[in-house]
Amino acid sequence: MLYSNFHKHVAYEDRAESIKPSQEDLACELQLQVIGDWVATDFVIDPQKYLNNVKIFEQNNWFRPFQPKKDITNDRHSVLLYGLEGDEPTSLTGLSHIEAKLGYKPKESDFKYPTKAAKELTCMSEVFDYFDMGRCFFIRMNAGAFYPPHRDHFYLKRPTFRLIAFLGNTNTDGLHWEVSEQKYIPLPNHVYYVDTRKMHRLNASYHKCDMVVMNVKKDWVNINRLLSHLKYKGG
Repeated sequence: MLYSNFHKHVAYEDRAESIKPSQEDLACELQLQVIGDWVATDFVIDPQKYLNNVKIFEQNNWFRPFQPKKDITNDRHSVLLYGLEGDEPTSLTGLSHIEAKLGYKPKESDFKYPTKAAKELTCMSEVFDYFDMGRCFFIRMNAGAFYPPHRDHFYLKRPTFRLIAFLGNTNTDGLHWEVSEQKYIPLPNHVYYVDTRKMHRLNASYHKCDMVVMNVKKDWVNINRLLSHLKYKGG
């Protein structure tokens, strides 16, 4: 769904207060703006542990198509890591599909329950244990897979911010990211803060371009946890 079409039908006078940012929202967003749109942290993922973990995903047949759409071929598969209470690794990961199933859209903070897959993904344990996690999933993009240009939670009152772990060594030249029309190449086996409020798009040219997409609760505590783990800190 295009946001431009969606917003034509929104009565903003009826929801102005609900999207008005709090002082904490403003402080958090200003601090994130200061550090940038594409920011490496000092969390480094053990590549051998990652490979061993993903073998468990494959052996358990946990991968499911990510937000499949009729008549559109898009080779993306996901495994749910943090979901709603009772969710399994094979449960839906995309918000639009979850909303269609439940009849309402849960808060990102409601997706706080680790699935069996999260417990098996030990290469990410340090990150999972450090931040207050919301909806989180493992995504595998094969050659030709893509995300078209879009924005996520672009209001200042967004409930979460986005961390992404880029896993394996093919991502260096096999996974192509743009944020605000700027191209970026991730360091493999690193975790990044990515400002997905901004327009972004990505596509894969190799098979098995793997990522962990994490929605972290946006509050002053988690923002400062992020700041303490930036790869390039101030002097």
